Amino acid sequence: MQTEFNIKEEKMVTKRTEELLKWDAEHMLHCLGVVGQNLGFSPFEEAQGIMIKDTEGKEYIDLHSQLTNMNLGHNRKDIAEVARAQMDKMMFTTTLRGYATAPSIEYGQKLAQVVPKGLDHFLFTMTGADADDCAFKIANLYYKAKKERRYKILSLFGGYHGTLRGTGGATGILKGACAECPPCGDHMLLPNYFCYRCPFHKEYPGCGIECAKFLDYFIENEGKDNVCCLIAEPVQGSGGYISPPPEYFPMVREICSKHNVLFIADEVMTGFGRTGKMWGLDNWNVVPDIMTMSKAIVGGYLPFGAVAISDEVWDTLEGQFFPPGSSESGNPICCAVASKVLDIYREEHIVEHAAEMGRYVRERLEREFLPLPHIGSISGLGLMLGLDIVVDKKTKAKPEPELAAQIQRRGLEQGLYLRVFGNRQCISPPLVITQEEADEALDRLYPIYAELKLG
Repeated sequence: MQTEFNIKEEKMVTKRTEELLKWDAEHMLHCLGVVGQNLGFSPFEEAQGIMIKDTEGKEYIDLHSQLTNMNLGHNRKDIAEVARAQMDKMMFTTTLRGYATAPSIEYGQKLAQVVPKGLDHFLFTMTGADADDCAFKIANLYYKAKKERRYKILSLFGGYHGTLRGTGGATGILKGACAECPPCGDHMLLPNYFCYRCPFHKEYPGCGIECAKFLDYFIENEGKDNVCCLIAEPVQGSGGYISPPPEYFPMVREICSKHNVLFIADEVMTGFGRTGKMWGLDNWNVVPDIMTMSKAIVGGYLPFGAVAISDEVWDTLEGQFFPPGSSESGNPICCAVASKVLDIYREEHIVEHAAEMGRYVRERLEREFLPLPHIGSISGLGLMLGLDIVVDKKTKAKPEPELAAQIQRRGLEQGLYLRVFGNRQCISPPLVITQEEADEALDRLYPIYAELKLG
């Protein structure tokens, strides 16, 4: 297979940039990278709004919100001021062993007003992977308290739940590379809900939502008394912004309830307005038993996350010893920032704006990008949209893996920070993006795919 791309010859960079990249390659370990290597792009050192700037002074539109993180854009002074005020007042006290802190309690009270009904009991964590890991532990504790031996954790191919030892086995991308440790527990992967590349070789809606029905079959045959929980993202994030058919999660919720299997919603990427709803599962009025959050919970400004559990899980665990968490659980600076960020989501109507901009961007993608010869489909919700890059629309053949890096490099030439995973182009700008900024980003992105030749 041949790929034709007019990649410009690499420019000379300043000595500072060259030395920074050299030291990085020789000393820094990059998660999901290759030891001893970096991508060779000039390091970023400044950011404002939807723009980031590298050490050479070049600016880029952040079309991926730094791993679907910066929902409110970069470098908001009002958020920084809240962090500073909390640091001046109290930088850190612990919540371990039952100690209480005002910032964590007050943020918990605010968060309880916006989470799905009944999920108003919280454990604060440091990251999304940390939250997912704690969610698994909570699920295990729940069944231990009920004197049931349930230990098997189900997840989906194409899903991403972190690279920790406790979560790597649940991550269904990179063909098991995240679980080489090996993983803890008994993780099992199920077919995902990718209609364009249906794992059952069927077509929606005549498929009868076989991907959801298979969960019922799997639990029955695996032994429903052994299955602890299912974890799934409302829209698969790192797998390429893949959205389910509307019937999928209502059916999954019903199946989990039928077998008394806990349903964990990983809202680490989809939460806080990314899909045009406050929570991804709000698109189908589904409430999980456990919900994990991170990234946009603090607008991407600090390492912070949360696990929300249902009344049923709380009531079952009440009075039990509870080991999940860490020294940093409920960090007061993070809680103060999260509280301010939640105020901004509400006061500036961020969720509604994301829904409106998501419709606008998707309409342009369908009108202008989908007719191109190498764009096979568009999926996603809100401002979490994915393009499927194909060699041929009829066969849906995927291009060679190196194309992703080539497109990302081409994007940098165009002043775009992109994320291309495999054959999936991810589009997830900060939710505060304006229509004019979205037009500029898409105008820069279009020629990259219009000029692409595969074959």
